[in-house]
Amino acid sequence: MSTMNSSRFLTLFEEFLLESSHRYFSDDLLINKAVNYSLLSEGKRIRPLFCLGFCHALQGNVDFALRCALAVEMIHTYSLIHDDLPCMDNDDFRRGKATNHKVFGEAHAILAGDSLLTAAPHILMQELTKIQTNPELIVKATTTLLEAAGHFGMIKGQAFDIEAEKQIENSSWEQRDLITIHSHKTGKLIAWSCLSGLYSTQNDEQIKKLKNEVEKIGYSFGLLFQIIDDILDATSTLSALGKTPGKDLSAGKKTYLSEYGLEGSRNLAEKICEEIKIDLKKISTETTDWSVVSDSLQMLEKKIRS
Repeated sequence: MSTMNSSRFLTLFEEFLLESSHRYFSDDLLINKAVNYSLLSEGKRIRPLFCLGFCHALQGNVDFALRCALAVEMIHTYSLIHDDLPCMDNDDFRRGKATNHKVFGEAHAILAGDSLLTAAPHILMQELTKIQTNPELIVKATTTLLEAAGHFGMIKGQAFDIEAEKQIENSSWEQRDLITIHSHKTGKLIAWSCLSGLYSTQNDEQIKKLKNEVEKIGYSFGLLFQIIDDILDATSTLSALGKTPGKDLSAGKKTYLSEYGLEGSRNLAEKICEEIKIDLKKISTETTDWSVVSDSLQMLEKKIRS
């Protein structure tokens, strides 16, 4: 039953994503081809599944969650396009195929990322208005998304990550800096994805009651995702990972593996998995169905020692 639920929501999202790309990026322009090349490429869709999974568990509005899922996937895709650029991680592969700048050139890759970043809040507000969402909730969902993605969230984390390389060289690195980087770089957007599922209930009392707990779970998922990403960077292959493995090690970056070792990182990831399960139980009622969220958690658990 659980796998069917996750698969059903993933199919629902992919259909909505494709239909939305036809509506918003359908003109036969090179910039639209660059946008769709990355946006429609096969990915894990972790963030959209958290939007829909928390919506499903908390009996929210699926139409609301779908539109949040679209917006967060657009922002995530923009971040991948820009991360792969020569001035950043300089990667040749993403999701098992050539990176955007390798196909369309650096200029169009930058513009494709810019397009996705700026279109995401515009489309989110437009789409939520279409389904007659309370204007105050539209503002809350959009502003918190921009906060998670922007200067106070993902961008700050990325900047910290770049600056950390200089700190390492100057021996001013501290272990806690790693969590600071990834709570912004990865955690903020995943936490927003979980919160959007809560927002989809459109119940002010429930949102106020559960916000801190749901956000905490989201940050835990973000930390778990980053630890596993570091593990796979060191242990996986190009065909399995979809991007070039071993780049963090070759670049001398501080990762969870460099700080905790492989076994220590695996143990830490497993500990976080258990903490997430406990926290999910804390906000559960007789009608709460975590099956979709549990699918994502089980998928991540399997990768810890794959």
